[in-house]
Amino acid sequence: MKNKKHMKLAITTIIMFITAASFTFNPGNTAHAEQPVLVEENFDQVDGDLPNGWKTIEGQAKVENGKLKLTSPSSSAPARVVVPLPDKNENIVFEADMTFDSAVDDTRWASLMYRVQSENYPYYQFAIRRGTTALNGVEFAERNAQNQWVVPEATFFTEKFEYKKPYRIKIIVSKNRVQQFINNKLVINSDQATNWTNGDIGFQANGSTVLFDNVKVSTFDQDLPPVDNSGAFLPGETETNIINAPTLIGSSLPEAANSNTASVLLKVERNGSGKLMTNDQPLSEVLSSVQNKHIPILQIEQKGIEEDVVTILNETQTTDVHIVSSNPAIVKEITTLMPTARGGIVYTKNSFNKHDLNQLVRTVHSSNAKVALIPQKVLTLETVHYLHTRMVAVWGLGAETEDAAHELIHTGVDGIITNNPAATVESLGKYPENTIVQRPIVAAHRGVPSMAPENTMAGYQLAYDLGADQIETDLQLTKDGYLVIMHDTTVDRTTNGKGAVSSLTLEEIRQLDAGIKFGEEFAGEKVPTFREFLQAFKGKDVILLVELKDEGIEEQVMREIQEEGMIDQVVLQSFNLGSMVKSYELNPEIPIGYLYSAGVPEAQSAKIQNAKKMMNYGTTHNVTLNASYGSTYKEFIQYMRQRGMLTMHWTFRDEEPFRDKLAQGLIGPITDYMQWLTDSPISLETPIKKVNLKPGKTSTVRAKAFVDYRTAKKENIASELFVAENTDVVKVNGNTIEAVSPGTAQVFVKHTFSMLGQEWNVVGEPIEVHVRK
Repeated sequence: MKNKKHMKLAITTIIMFITAASFTFNPGNTAHAEQPVLVEENFDQVDGDLPNGWKTIEGQAKVENGKLKLTSPSSSAPARVVVPLPDKNENIVFEADMTFDSAVDDTRWASLMYRVQSENYPYYQFAIRRGTTALNGVEFAERNAQNQWVVPEATFFTEKFEYKKPYRIKIIVSKNRVQQFINNKLVINSDQATNWTNGDIGFQANGSTVLFDNVKVSTFDQDLPPVDNSGAFLPGETETNIINAPTLIGSSLPEAANSNTASVLLKVERNGSGKLMTNDQPLSEVLSSVQNKHIPILQIEQKGIEEDVVTILNETQTTDVHIVSSNPAIVKEITTLMPTARGGIVYTKNSFNKHDLNQLVRTVHSSNAKVALIPQKVLTLETVHYLHTRMVAVWGLGAETEDAAHELIHTGVDGIITNNPAATVESLGKYPENTIVQRPIVAAHRGVPSMAPENTMAGYQLAYDLGADQIETDLQLTKDGYLVIMHDTTVDRTTNGKGAVSSLTLEEIRQLDAGIKFGEEFAGEKVPTFREFLQAFKGKDVILLVELKDEGIEEQVMREIQEEGMIDQVVLQSFNLGSMVKSYELNPEIPIGYLYSAGVPEAQSAKIQNAKKMMNYGTTHNVTLNASYGSTYKEFIQYMRQRGMLTMHWTFRDEEPFRDKLAQGLIGPITDYMQWLTDSPISLETPIKKVNLKPGKTSTVRAKAFVDYRTAKKENIASELFVAENTDVVKVNGNTIEAVSPGTAQVFVKHTFSMLGQEWNVVGEPIEVHVRK
């Protein structure tokens, strides 16, 4: 034998020093002790056969060119190698370089196995698909005692593995806890390794040819932290009766520490010593102190510190984070370096016009962001709604007093950044039950198919007349290369013709009747082209939510949008994530959404973990998460709102789930029944702002209030008064306010209306009642 086979067994003189970045669970820590190495192998002295003691359990495995090569021609013929450990320590660090040489397709995978029993199975494994960016691109998986697969946890990696490129794979397993890393980035954090406490290690390829190198296994004598502290959490929120109330953000660390805020704004700068600081403390220490208490929002205005910020975020395992700045280039650079970091743009002008609004929307989306941070003085209800329909969440900066907090709440913002959180907490506690302040973004699905033929100009016009915020539609490509509006791949269901859209010319499709099957009154309706759809609503107060059904049409879609001057009125979505990624590359200024459907986990912890995974997935690909409404749940909706992601959800056809999801705070319903919300008020104007009274005196408010509807209709209605029960300043009886004791109270003008079989309230900004002796 040319080279001696060997296994590098660990002895006490062979040690490994594990850095904080490897397994940090208390950010900023360094390693506590040197760890004995059990296996260390780089295959430089091995050729052909495996090192001594290594066993091929099935398939093809050999050492070639200084690397362990596993070859699996198909999923039914895997290749596996098991390495017996000299010490069956239950707690180890197992790492190796892994390179995909080839794969049958992107679903095929390779893995590092650990706690292998009986030199075969059962075992755990860190499985990595060639298509790592899929939602199940990486897995914590189990081959159980029945020789069947169980996958307790799966997620994605932020980049697709390239062929011929090595990636460093690492596993830390301690008791029931597992952390799995790619290139030192934590991707799986689980507490479900409960069935086997020790065992051997190994390597596997499934439908792929994979190379492994620089293998190292060391003991690990520490406990990993509870998985509850892994960064997937829902911060506490202020008690309020407002549906989808704004999340509360402390404008600095002291404000967040002294109040019930979900997030904290941390302004980061490099000091004279070159250290990154916030609130006069090292950034790494502050991130440690807020972990699992508040969501950190890092405001960075200083150029040149982007890479250092990302380094600290990685070292402290801070993955649930926002990066905001008035400089879009800073946001873009950091979110590119760390794709799961969410972005936000700080607006600094003293006013808004339509050009400013459109430019802000374009800047937000093209900077890998989804949030705009805007001073209260320039915010209005109309401004917030304009941004919402274009998939930009709004965090308002202000609310310095209780009155200011009420004003900001009534604009419909998604978050309030303030240095006086107590004022907002007080304000949020005073609203009547089932109060709607934030106007839902209602998308009319294919027009109004409950009242008119789907995907026709008649249906679209009706949706517009009924007050839709967005009109949803679908695109297919004809045989001769024209984009037409059609949901199905064939014309059979919705027209009087037959055949695939892709096999018919535009002229042939235009001869078809797209209305006759719905009703005689719609006879003669044509299948619209995409250009006709764009032209019909150019300049009108509505957004076009366009679903790309066909593959490979992204460039033509973008071209026609740009040629028709409709960049500021279009939002794109697709079930094909690759289509949206390509669309973003073609024009990052146009918002994009990923359509999907998924099951709802049962346990609350699993629900929060799933919300985190989906948030990271959407953020990585710059898409909103346009899930089926059945895929959503209370924790998901809250998770997204706290982190500034607006989402659209399909397709509401029954009143009960529509009502329930709106009550949970869902903001973006897509529905066949636009008419269900047409007559629901969107705001209420209070004609009286202040009342002064002495104790024992009364004032009857006879003035009427104006209520606004979706269809630009304003109606004068009789007022009804409401006051929070916990005040001892005033009492309300009908429309009469009675002063009780000195102080100040807020009295609301309330309008109760029925929508989707339930009563809801819309209120105006409160009347401030001053009671003085």
